[in-house]
Amino acid sequence: MRRVTWLLSLALISGCAAESTATPAPAKGPDPRPRMEQIKADCMKQKGFKYVPYITPDRPDPDLSSYEAMKTYRQKYGFGVFGQFVFPKDPLTGSIESDPGKNDPNRAISAKLNDSQHEAYNEAKDGCYQKAAKEVLKKEAESMLDGATLLRGAREELEATEIDGDPELVALASDMGKCLVGKGRRVSSTQPTTLAKRGEELFWDEMEKLGDNPHEMPDITPEQARPHLDKEVKAALEDLECGKEFYTRYAPKKASISARVWAEYGPLLGAF
Repeated sequence: MRRVTWLLSLALISGCAAESTATPAPAKGPDPRPRMEQIKADCMKQKGFKYVPYITPDRPDPDLSSYEAMKTYRQKYGFGVFGQFVFPKDPLTGSIESDPGKNDPNRAISAKLNDSQHEAYNEAKDGCYQKAAKEVLKKEAESMLDGATLLRGAREELEATEIDGDPELVALASDMGKCLVGKGRRVSSTQPTTLAKRGEELFWDEMEKLGDNPHEMPDITPEQARPHLDKEVKAALEDLECGKEFYTRYAPKKASISARVWAEYGPLLGAF
């Protein structure tokens, strides 16, 4: 998952396309989002605002649940950074142009408000989000950003135990790090979770340097982005080959954690 305007998306998924998995398994039981949407609509009406119950269509996630799947993905998208500029309409890149929520009627409603109305709308929106999250999911979340923080925290806790605490993965990460250093690549840490996102973070840093504002996507064309993507693909495949044994064990563990966390916290991100 990218920035829902840029910063929010990083908060939601902490930016890690290299850690994306196949579409998570759905939660058991009925989808809680329709009920949440209706609660929000009723709540907003009581506060004097119009809100149309709307569930954002799921964006397809790349299947990165195995070494073979990761290789197929990286051959085209690298770590998942510059691909969003080269393939702006491809939903697997997470680009803003392929945002599945662009048809949300509530965006048009809020866009018509003046500054003071918009501030009041956002305050009401957060309050109604909190009400829906508590009533339906029994979660204390004051906003979608807060819900994303809860999801990220739960994921990081499981990763610390099941990935960084896995002796075999620790040993494999050390071997991968030595391989990368031997190829002239800089490796600041061989902690499994840190090493897995090393390459993507490197290219996010490179991408941000191309813009004037670190809080906004740089304005570059597919043609301008292509050399960066070619460089990224080369680095991503090199990273994968150095970490073949590491990723063979890491990928399914990461996929399992993501699916479990998404099943519990995902509906918080299908809200406002």
